[in-house]
Formats: sequence, structure tokens, C-alpha cells
Amino acid sequence: MKRITTLALIVAAGPAMATCPTRADLRQGIVLVQNEPIFIRADIELRPDGFNEVRLITDADEVKSVVTLTYDHALAPMSVNEGGEVRLLSYTGDTGALDDLARLGDVSLSLTEVSMGEETTRPLLFNHVGDGTRGILDCTYDTWTIRVMEASASGEIDTREVEYAPEIGAILSERRITPDGDETLYDYTWIGTSADVAR
Repeated sequence: MKRITTLALIVAAGPAMATCPTRADLRQGIVLVQNEPIFIRADIELRPDGFNEVRLITDADEVKSVVTLTYDHALAPMSVNEGGEVRLLSYTGDTGALDDLARLGDVSLSLTEVSMGEETTRPLLFNHVGDGTRGILDCTYDTWTIRVMEASASGEIDTREVEYAPEIGAILSERRITPDGDETLYDYTWIGTSADVAR
């Protein structure tokens, strides 16, 4: 059995959770896991300076990579470190309005990105598509379906759709929408606290 399969089974078949994770558990850490088609484990922790998220990704060929994100809001990351390549992100507009997206319907921001010494600015539109619920293991969370549209300097529009759980301040799934079809980037099927994983 491949190592990644073993690791995935350990997480998926671990001890039952004491309770379903809530936002209050973020100070100790929440863990989200996808086992198939590739293994992704996201550890999210609320620190004094904001949220810190570390994603461990292992593909079908057992090639491992780590992505680290920092943010005040999961929909608006401030830094992304992927394989040592760091992107710094800042926003013009009220990112706090994202907490009220279900009522507002739309939120527009301007995103400035600094990467490899180059700075680019482009518009962002967050559109609340609808409300729903998401079951993960024995837990059920209210969710918002949000479409995120990002325009490039050339005028091309990158469109993503995320399933966001306001109760825990986390994105549970994300897919990219293209003219050729949709591509699922991740879709978590296991959730627990850091203490659950340690037991």
C-alpha cells in the first residue's frame, strides 16, 4: 500500500471527534482533509497576528508540496508561499464586508499583488450565489456559495466558486470555472481539531 494511502486512512479512520469544530477551536487549530483524488491536509490556526493555514499536498505520484497562507479572512489571503515563491496581497476596499456578503449580494475590491519583484493590480468581485448546508462526517455547517471573479490586465476573467462556512471561517471546497468545464481544486471530506488528530 502506498504511503499516501496509509496516511489518508489514518486520518479518515481516526478516533471520533468530541464535538464538531467551531470558530472557537481555531485558536488550537482546525484540520480539514481531502483523501481523493489527491491528498490535501489543511491546518488552520488563529494566531495573534491573524489566521495561518498550512496545506500539505501529495499527488498521485507521491510528490509532496506545501502551501502556506496568511489572512484575516479566508476569502482574502494576504500572503501565499508556494514552494518558496511568495506572493504578497493587499486590498483596496472593505474586506470586512465579506462577512456580510449574504445580505449585500456583491462585494467589489481591488487586489494588489507583489510577486517576484513585480506589482500588479486588478479588480475582484465576490458574488453570493446562494445558501446551503454541508455535511462532513457527523458535522453539518451552514454555507454560502460564492463566485469570485478576478480580471487580469489582459481583460481575461478568472472565475472560481467556493463553498464557505461562516461558522468556522473556512472554505470547504473550491472549483475553477472555465469555458471548457469545471475543475475541482479541493473538496474536504474530513474535519476535526488538532487535538482530534493528535489523539
